[in-house]
Formats: sequence, C-alpha cells, structure tokens
Amino acid sequence: MFQLSKVRICIFDVNGVLIDSNPANAHAMGQAFSDDPLTQQQIASFYLTLTGIDRGEKIRRVQDQIIQRPFIEKEFELRWEKLKTLTKHSMGTAPLANGCKSILKALAGLDITRVALSNTPLNELHHILVVQKVEPLLDIIRGGGNWPKTESLKHLLDEFEFNPKTCLFIGDGKGDLWAAKAAGVWFVAIDPDTGEFDEAQGFDGPFENLAAWGRQAGLI
Repeated sequence: MFQLSKVRICIFDVNGVLIDSNPANAHAMGQAFSDDPLTQQQIASFYLTLTGIDRGEKIRRVQDQIIQRPFIEKEFELRWEKLKTLTKHSMGTAPLANGCKSILKALAGLDITRVALSNTPLNELHHILVVQKVEPLLDIIRGGGNWPKTESLKHLLDEFEFNPKTCLFIGDGKGDLWAAKAAGVWFVAIDPDTGEFDEAQGFDGPFENLAAWGRQAGLI
C-alpha cells in the first residue's frame, strides 16, 4: 500500500473516477453512431468495456467491432464532433463521484497538487469541470483526445518536471494502469465490480469508488 505521506501530486482520471459518467457517456457513444435504439444499446454495452483508452481509439473500435465496415470520407470526423457535443452534456449532468469534493479539499489541506488528466479534449473537459463546480478544486487540468493516456501522463510529468516517485494516479481502466506503470507512477484502481483489473498486479485496490479509497487513505 502506497503511503499518502509520500505523495506530492495526486492525478485523477475524470470519467469514472471524479465523475460517475460512464453510463451516460456509453449512451452518448451509441447516439453518435446511430438513431436505432437497438444499435445504440449494443454500442453502449461495448463502450463500457473500453476503459482507459482515448476517444479516437474508442470510435475506431466501435466502427470496427459494431458497425463492421471502414469509415467513409469524413465519417470519423463526423462521429468525433457529434460525440463531442453529446459528451459535453452527459458529463456535465452526470453525478459526481461520492466523496469527490471532500477528497479534493482534503488533499489541498495536505498541500498535495491536484491534477485532472482525462482522455476528454481539454476545452471540452474544462467546460465540464466548470459546470460540475469541480474546476476550482483542481490545480492542473489536462485533456486528451486521439492519443493514449500513456502519452498524456508522460507529457504531464515532463511539462511540470514532476518526480514520478511522488505522484499517485487514480484511474478506472487498464489503460490508466499501463500509463502509470510506463511512467513509474504508483496507481490506485477504481472498479465498481466489472473485473477490469482481474489478474493485473502492482497497484492499490481495486476500490469500489473514489470514496472507498478516500476512506482508506484517511481523507474522509
């Protein structure tokens, strides 16, 4: 168990960690691809298996596995823009994770830098966090898009010259775990019982939700 006393930087994934937006985002992905309710449900169910990967890759996998044909010209861009609009609403109205604000406030009291690191593009992410009234509780916000979380985390560490040994990354997908391992950052797994981290090793948890981790860490 990684000791919180060693942490100077606490990095949070957003979707599924700070905000309980996975179900709403899954529905948004279905709507971005189809008007047919059955196809939307099929896409939403598949989306929920795609944790910890960037938005562009999720769109490509849905196209490959569910739609099962190559994109036609400009179709990827169309799906991206439609999903952008739908996700801004879904994440802006989804409930915050239990304990989200109290944990962020407690970390500030410990002089720990609070970072949101998401696969959601930055402008969209910033809007969502403002609407959710979480933005004032974060010191750094960094988005993603059409590149893996491994790259986003590396860029964050390089940009601020953070020492990986003093960082903690909290995420809900194996892609987040892989990014943490690649960067040499200790990882806390959040999983509400999907089996996402079954057979994986070298991390704390999984915890059912952010509050469960916060209680174990003595923050709430």
